[in-house]
Amino acid sequence: MRLIFMGSPKFALPVLKNLIDSRHDLVGVYTQPDKPSGRGKKMNSPAVKLFAKDLGFDVYQPSSLKDPKTCQEISELKPSLIIVAAYGKLIPKELLSIPQYGCWNLHPSLLPEYRGPSPVVSAILDGKTSTGVTLMQMDEGLDTGPIIDQEKLKLNITGSAKEFTEKLFAMGGELLIKNLPNLINGNMILRQQTNSLATTTKLVKKSDGLINWKDTAEHIIRMERAYRNWPGIYTKWKNKTIQILEIKNIKSDQVYESPGKVEKLENKLIVQTAKGGVIISKLKMEGKREVDSLDFISGYPDFINSQLQ
Repeated sequence: MRLIFMGSPKFALPVLKNLIDSRHDLVGVYTQPDKPSGRGKKMNSPAVKLFAKDLGFDVYQPSSLKDPKTCQEISELKPSLIIVAAYGKLIPKELLSIPQYGCWNLHPSLLPEYRGPSPVVSAILDGKTSTGVTLMQMDEGLDTGPIIDQEKLKLNITGSAKEFTEKLFAMGGELLIKNLPNLINGNMILRQQTNSLATTTKLVKKSDGLINWKDTAEHIIRMERAYRNWPGIYTKWKNKTIQILEIKNIKSDQVYESPGKVEKLENKLIVQTAKGGVIISKLKMEGKREVDSLDFISGYPDFINSQLQ
């Protein structure tokens, strides 16, 4: 088959690698345009572009898939199937009908649960003990198409969203290769999603990392795991932002009257929450370097007994 791959970040690479190693003809790789980043605004290329270019594949970076020139370009490549894995843009309906077999998408959740842009983050925040990856036939909706296959992944209580996302796309790459023969042989069995069971996630924003100390300690620990890669978790003190870089839960059901109160117990920096407390081991004041908690309170002794909001 003639295949087009659409993906951008590093965690999509296992999917692309599996396609390259298959006996199919990869006729094009589509990825996001280069973007400026850092203080110098240096242009950075997506990981998928760098990998595919290095191997000699044709890489396309249209600013919009809705551009008629892009549709014409894809039509001229005559793809049998388009495979999407974390591309970062919605696929317009004009493209869905170009390939003979349509478009397949790998989504890191067990659809119809956690449709949308932040499925792994949402699963962690909700305290899920498992999630999974879904291979689906794309339609015009947001992750609403019929399911081709799924695989489940257990979530441990320490892993981050980034770690689980990498595992899920690696699993998805294998799931994809396993199901391509069924497509070719006409043995595909599609299962419609149960829309009444669907949940939808939202795009993660920088402000989502702000800790509300009136939440439980357990929820704040989940926040750290969910947002570890970005945007991180942080609090406010004296109109300054303090990033919390390492945090542990005190296994306690104690209900505190003053969530956000900072205390020092046995050389440990502890912040009370609505239920239980958290130990902060590493943190970073706005404009300063990362330090451990004891060094921090040596420099800011009035942090002890302060009230974080």
